[in-house]
Amino acid sequence: MIQNEEYESDINNKISNSLADVFQQAQQTYAGHRKHIAVLKKIQLKAAQQGYSDAFNYWFNKLVTSVLPLKKNEIVGDRIVKLIAAFIASLDKENEILRNERIKAAGEMNNDSETANTQEDGDDPVLTEKEKMTTMFVDVFIRHILRGIESKDKNVRFRVMQLLVVIMDNIGEIDVNLYNLLLWSLNKRIYDKEPMVRIQAVFCLTKLQSDADENSDDDIDENLEDTKATDTLMQLIQNDPSAEVRRATMLNLINNEDTRAHILERARDVNPINRRLIYSRVLKSMGKSCFDDLNSKILDQLIQWGLEDREEHVRKACQKLISHHWINMFDGDLIELLERLDVSNSSCAVAVVNTLFKRKPEILTKINFTEELWSELTVESIFLFRCFFIYCLENDLVDDVDKNFPEASRLANYMNNYISKRYDIQQDNSISGLEKNHLEFILEQLLLTAHRYDYSDEVGRRSMLTTIRNMLRLEDLSDALIKAGHEVLNVLSINERDFISMTIEIINDIRDDDIEKQEEEERLKAAAKNNDKGNRSSSNGTFHNSVDANVEDDDEDDDEDAALNSFHSAVDNLVNDGDLSNDNLASSLRVEREARPRAILLCLTRASYMLELVSETINGNILITSLIDTLIMPAVRNSETTIRELGVRSLGLCCLLDQQMAADSMYILGMCVSKGNSTLKHIALQVIVDIFSIHGNSVVDGEGKVDSISIHKIFYKVLKNEEDPECQVIAAEGLCKLYLADVFIDDDLFEALILSYFSPVNARNEALVQAFAFCIPVYCFSQKVHQQRMCRMASDILLRLCILWEGLQSSEDPTVDKEGMLKPNVIFQQLTFWTDPRKIVNQHDDVSRTENTQLLFLSDVLKVLSQIESKNIKKMILTNINTFYVTSYQDVTITKDILTHIEDILDNENIDNPSRHALEKFKETIVQAIQESSDRCGEQKNSTDSNDELTNEQYSQILESSRVSDDDMGDENTDNSNNTSDPSVSNVNMTASEMVTDTPSKNIRKRDRESMEHSSVLRGTAESSPVAEKDLTTKSVSFMLPSDSNSSSEDNAMEVDEDIIMTD
Repeated sequence: MIQNEEYESDINNKISNSLADVFQQAQQTYAGHRKHIAVLKKIQLKAAQQGYSDAFNYWFNKLVTSVLPLKKNEIVGDRIVKLIAAFIASLDKENEILRNERIKAAGEMNNDSETANTQEDGDDPVLTEKEKMTTMFVDVFIRHILRGIESKDKNVRFRVMQLLVVIMDNIGEIDVNLYNLLLWSLNKRIYDKEPMVRIQAVFCLTKLQSDADENSDDDIDENLEDTKATDTLMQLIQNDPSAEVRRATMLNLINNEDTRAHILERARDVNPINRRLIYSRVLKSMGKSCFDDLNSKILDQLIQWGLEDREEHVRKACQKLISHHWINMFDGDLIELLERLDVSNSSCAVAVVNTLFKRKPEILTKINFTEELWSELTVESIFLFRCFFIYCLENDLVDDVDKNFPEASRLANYMNNYISKRYDIQQDNSISGLEKNHLEFILEQLLLTAHRYDYSDEVGRRSMLTTIRNMLRLEDLSDALIKAGHEVLNVLSINERDFISMTIEIINDIRDDDIEKQEEEERLKAAAKNNDKGNRSSSNGTFHNSVDANVEDDDEDDDEDAALNSFHSAVDNLVNDGDLSNDNLASSLRVEREARPRAILLCLTRASYMLELVSETINGNILITSLIDTLIMPAVRNSETTIRELGVRSLGLCCLLDQQMAADSMYILGMCVSKGNSTLKHIALQVIVDIFSIHGNSVVDGEGKVDSISIHKIFYKVLKNEEDPECQVIAAEGLCKLYLADVFIDDDLFEALILSYFSPVNARNEALVQAFAFCIPVYCFSQKVHQQRMCRMASDILLRLCILWEGLQSSEDPTVDKEGMLKPNVIFQQLTFWTDPRKIVNQHDDVSRTENTQLLFLSDVLKVLSQIESKNIKKMILTNINTFYVTSYQDVTITKDILTHIEDILDNENIDNPSRHALEKFKETIVQAIQESSDRCGEQKNSTDSNDELTNEQYSQILESSRVSDDDMGDENTDNSNNTSDPSVSNVNMTASEMVTDTPSKNIRKRDRESMEHSSVLRGTAESSPVAEKDLTTKSVSFMLPSDSNSSSEDNAMEVDEDIIMTD
């Protein structure tokens, strides 16, 4: 027994030492890994033959355990992981080769599949043992390292997940129970607090997603029904806070119909690298399938996002995808690429073509428009024609323009040809709806080209003008063609009045044609009725014909006599100044016929597009005035919804041209917002915002004008109405623009605007939240006065929102979304960020460090903190107090006031330890700022005093000049009576008092030129005159102390209805 134990111990030692030696050498370099793998396999095989497989597995796992605590950046750990991965891959590869050879041999020996399976299961005991050995080793190894997956050490969790990734990469099959255990462990690690661990969990899950989705075994489906790897990854790619984890998921998730939307959604990721990889990796790897598998609108949106991204490297990745990969994929065929992009419905096709022209200028030399091409234009060719023409104009490629494009008269002929194809009555029924859309797109591109054409040739200008005027008279013209046609007509016009005259002429022609059609229809109906009567009367016999003819002749004579008598009576009335009665006048006048709704819509559409291009004022313009009276104002009063909406839009365009009309129309527009339908509200709100942007406050608060408070109430009600989110967005964007331009300066409405941003009822209105998220910081950081307004409102806003949040959290209503509102700490951080004076643009740091606005906001918050009862809310606020910007250059009075509030809170408020620590830390910052400020004031005072003091040399000069001999003293006493009247002596005696008296009013360092010259003269005569020398050396002492001018003003508290942030 003792010998057996010693033998086993010796074998264990040998296995341990051999493995340790291999691991020791493998961690030095990657170069010898192939040799080390061969040694490991040899040790494993020899141990298995001697029955020591468990010992090999034990010592192998023990050595691997010592690697797990190594940090991520330790290259030694990475080398050992690579060694293990290569070792397991080698074992699996050998088993796969042997398994294939065995199946092949079994098939040659017996074609019966059952016999082959029997041989596979048990005929080769050596091979079966080897497979069992490998399977057992992998099973034991995975279960062993899984014990460290819950370790407190993040490095251990990382190395475990790293090992699992390389194992899953290099094995073919695993046990079902082990698979379930592995998937369960991974589903926990994807929520690890360390991103590096989650990334490895993602890598491991991606190896399992195909198995989890495609395995059809019932027992596996039951266990993995709710925990499929693909579903887990789709959740991660949307919700993980780490950009690296989302990136790893995006690049490793299976790209199919179910997952593609989640992958492409990363084109709007906040991380620019993730956005770039959508174009450089995902779309590139899809190849031509991106045009087939993706919806054209989705692909169009992706390209637009990429080309308009704010990061340059994202834009370059998208441009490279288009100009390199896609164009090469189609062998340089630009037309085929445009066909795949569906240019007729694309919003980014122009940017795509321009990108190709810029990055591949050799394409320009290959473009050639022949005569045959003009007669058979397609959607893609005409689009390329338009883009090429505009690109040549913008880049001064005159030769290419002259070479490829016809003169204006020929272009007008081509346009006439396609207008006839589309709107010819005979061909209208023979072409399909798709062909009609294509022809309209071709006409639109031709019009867009004609808008930039050269009309120096009068013949070409007249030809194009005739074509455009005839086209705009067509009733079936689409809005896009009407808009483009008016733009071309404006270019072709001599001046703006000519353009207005031609457009109104077209509008009148459309209206008159409709009235004529109505009259024609009535005549046809009357003729039909007469024919029916004639047919019925013909049955009575033909003998009445002659009598009827005579009667008709008599009737015609009577009609002529009656007309003549009527003419004479009318002349008599005019001569005699006679008046017709109202009844006779109404009966004598013919009722004026009006155009039908469809014709009115056509006229309003053309009028609105005309008004968009007009800049001349309405005052004195008879044509536009008559258009307003006869078309626009009746349309505003029309009961048809569509007509009224177009009428209000046209009225708004007129208001932009005339201030008085804008003031007169404010009441109508306000009524449209208050009582109109959703679409009418949108139009009226946009018009009101545009009017204030153009004319400012001159359209309100005057005699006969609407008061500004009524307009503010309209905006307030729109912001409060969460049932119409689109109107909220329009009102929010408009108000932000008006406040940014200082057109609106009302504090109450501004507070309502900010409350709308944080309101929980608006949390799902993403467009509104996005508009606020951009506009509010722009407003606060644009000017100092804007930030001051925010500071005045911020404390009251914070208090209201804290009370609202507390009410939501304490609500017992199950329908209340308690997570729908931002927490008070987030709101406080947002307000602190908006009031930071360092963020104001074009403001120097020296100015920012003296700003007190943010400190005033903090002082107000500390004052109202006692009104908040919730300890949780107090903690949220106080723990973020150290984000405020405090300097020693700010007003000491304010900082001392804040210090007083902090000390009061620390002494009297019941706050928790984190809040107390944060307050004490901020208190130290405040005390330090106050101390630095006082020290600086002291240094300034000492500097001033040192300038006012006398130097030692000056003192010695005074003493020397004051020494007199006894003889001089005697002479002085003798002549004292004579010297008392000497003005110089009296001057000496009064010098000190005068200097002390004059000191407060004069600064010795601010002297004019005369005093400086006088002092220099005194210096020159100092030696000869003791009195003058004494005047020179005696300096005045300043007793004035620097005073702080602290002007504090209290702002009136703003009252804003709290309904703006509460649900009804």
